[in-house]
Amino acid sequence: MSNKKYRELRLNGQLLSRGMIMTRESLRPVHCVIVRLLIIGVLVAAGGGAAQAEVESGIAITAKVIRYDTELLAGEVKIPVIAGVGDVQLERQLNDRWQREIMSFVEEIREGAETAQEELGEETRHWLPFQVYVDFHVAYLDERFVSLPIAYYCYTGGAHGMSSQVSTNIDLAAGRDLNLEDLFVPGYDFTTVIASEVRRQRAANADHYFDESVAETDILPDHHFYLTSEGIVVYFDLYEIAPYSTGIPEFTIPYERLRQGLKPEFQALTKAE
Repeated sequence: MSNKKYRELRLNGQLLSRGMIMTRESLRPVHCVIVRLLIIGVLVAAGGGAAQAEVESGIAITAKVIRYDTELLAGEVKIPVIAGVGDVQLERQLNDRWQREIMSFVEEIREGAETAQEELGEETRHWLPFQVYVDFHVAYLDERFVSLPIAYYCYTGGAHGMSSQVSTNIDLAAGRDLNLEDLFVPGYDFTTVIASEVRRQRAANADHYFDESVAETDILPDHHFYLTSEGIVVYFDLYEIAPYSTGIPEFTIPYERLRQGLKPEFQALTKAE
């Protein structure tokens, strides 16, 4: 009866979009506003919309901005660019990674638009170009640690687009990525402590989330997170514990709640500001 088709977009195995292609021209004016609000909402939750930062050691992060306005693709992406890292090879690896991942995301959406145009022809005039937006926020930066959440948004048809967040957490001294479990001393039950605090915050704003009985607060050793000067921010994917209208749920866990189990180098973050 219908010409509905589904397309999944993934980044490092994480689902970014499962968009339903539809011919609903009335969606376009509303959708353009939603795009901006979703990106702004993610960055406000992360502590602001600043796309660049610098510390006394000379390490700085700026944005490389690319805009799209074609028959197939429209939008804007901001790619982080880090400079001043003592380890030149690590600096190059980080910049290459961000460039590669973001441009891969954009290219996949562009290819999807091209395929849709080839398959559906004149029908595509109702919903092309596909929309793509990428922005980032420097959540934490000092001479040792970089914590940078990147917000991805795409619209490939349907009632609304999809957004996702992917964080880069780097120990510059060790030259490696950090998982959540890397912040704590061995044997400390950080997953229970964090889950308890998330449940408390969920209960305080229960209307924004699904009931715990159908969407439990599961915290894993490699759970999504980023660092700030106030605490560790853990977050969940769209629909994981809340409806679409809530956006990407984020919860700041104050360092004080975790001090007993934090490694010394992360306890020091509370004194950084």
